[in-house]
Amino acid sequence: MAPLTERQQKAAALTRWLQDIGAFVTSPLPLDPMRRLRFDVLHQDREAVLAKLREQDWSPIACDVGQRFHNGMLLPRQTFELDLPLDPPPVQNRTIYGEVASSKKSDHEIEQVKRYLGLTGPKK
Repeated sequence: MAPLTERQQKAAALTRWLQDIGAFVTSPLPLDPMRRLRFDVLHQDREAVLAKLREQDWSPIACDVGQRFHNGMLLPRQTFELDLPLDPPPVQNRTIYGEVASSKKSDHEIEQVKRYLGLTGPKK
């Protein structure tokens, strides 16, 4: 399994924190690079959870309203999403290696160029 990106690590830590304050994270982890972290909050806990998120400078986006089974009861809930910052693009090494990149010419190549330019006579 590939190591988690910084964004996926942040999503995992945020998931644990959201669960501790009473939210139900519904996004599969590790979080897809182009998706938002999605979570449900029961109506009775909504204001407290949103206040704690805003204290941490998160701006939850309201998605939909529905119902959720919790402790054997059907309770109203609201779904929110958090837009996590994207990972920086990977740095590409654009260095060319090997014979193509070498500026040193072979003896044979030097001899052929000199012959082409008329600096040496034909090979005997």
